Amino acid sequence: MLKCQELEKVIRMFNDRSEAAKNARVSVELRDGSLWDLGEIFLATNKIIGNRETHRLVIRINKEIASPGEIETKL
Repeated sequence: MLKCQELEKVIRMFNDRSEAAKNARVSVELRDGSLWDLGEIFLATNKIIGNRETHRLVIRINKEIASPGEIETKL
């Protein structure tokens, strides 16, 4: 499980170190290896009373419009 603060640290690290990262396309890779585009991010409240996690960051993905091709290197 990834917390929002940890996600922010990773994104900030990429953006602080690379101009290319600031303009990079954001994709989500599923277990089957397919890549999906990031569509929307929003904050939602949980309806379960007494739950430790009162809010969650929801990331919606969309099927890729144009394939980026194979990943050459992981930086």
